[in-house]
Amino acid sequence: MIRTFTAIFKDNADREQWAPCFQRFGNLVQMVVVQDIPDIKAHFHEQCITPALFIISTRLYPVENPDLIENIREICPNSEFLLIASTVDPFPPLNPLVNDNVRHLVIDTAKVAATDWSDDYSLLYTVVNRLLEMAPLKIKDYLKPGTCIHEFRVSSTEQKEELISRLELLIGGEGPDVELLRQKGALLADELLENAFYGAPRDELCASRYEKGAQRPIHPHETILFRFGFDGACLAMEMEDNWGSLAPNTVLEYLAINQNSRDICDEMGGRGLFIIWRFLDHMHIHIEPGKQTVVGGQVKLMMEENLSENKGFHITCSAN
Repeated sequence: MIRTFTAIFKDNADREQWAPCFQRFGNLVQMVVVQDIPDIKAHFHEQCITPALFIISTRLYPVENPDLIENIREICPNSEFLLIASTVDPFPPLNPLVNDNVRHLVIDTAKVAATDWSDDYSLLYTVVNRLLEMAPLKIKDYLKPGTCIHEFRVSSTEQKEELISRLELLIGGEGPDVELLRQKGALLADELLENAFYGAPRDELCASRYEKGAQRPIHPHETILFRFGFDGACLAMEMEDNWGSLAPNTVLEYLAINQNSRDICDEMGGRGLFIIWRFLDHMHIHIEPGKQTVVGGQVKLMMEENLSENKGFHITCSAN
């Protein structure tokens, strides 16, 4: 079955900005502006069409048209939603996304990366394809074909420093941009490992099974896999555990709570996830409830003055 999608924009200028990306999808995509929505909804209803995916510009939602997704869901209740934003636009508030269960956001890095069109939108192209396939992102999706992905099965909390050192050594080269990537990679690896050691394992009451910072072996019934790869321009990494203790909306709530606070507090829920998200350029999380959680993403090699504060995410759940 061919799965189609509709992209909705604030106005013609907004639509034209994104047109070069969507040309790659040909007839699979219908690009419209917000004024066209009543006619489009009527067309969907008359023709019994249900797009698998709606892509919506953040210039339109959630601030300009907060009821948009609720209105679309009235006739397309099973469609998925992806927000797209430019780095020059204000970052959207996350609370409306929590309420509307919007789990996907891609930030256009074209203005800061200064690369060609095809590379600018490669992540968006990949995310759209994964959503149409109903499949999660994996770290190989960020890396050039053929890049070696290193995987380590963690057996003790004492391995943390060794694994961080291995990741740092993988990032070859010299210069301030390379050193910045090493530092970010090391901080991310530390947070991912800490989260797998102490945040993910939960008991029947959802309380942490282990005290943070306590050294412990990884028991035979536990699975902690740390993967990473570097292709010379992008560092990708992910952590897999066998707990599946997160829920998609919980992730969004953690991000929203910390986004709305001036300080990241230890007692706040999801502090580690928020830090991971802020250091990554794009974060993916895939959850199989009670069985598996995968947290990962990418960081591009970039000078500090070109870094964007706006970060995207891709949250999927096998129970959908």
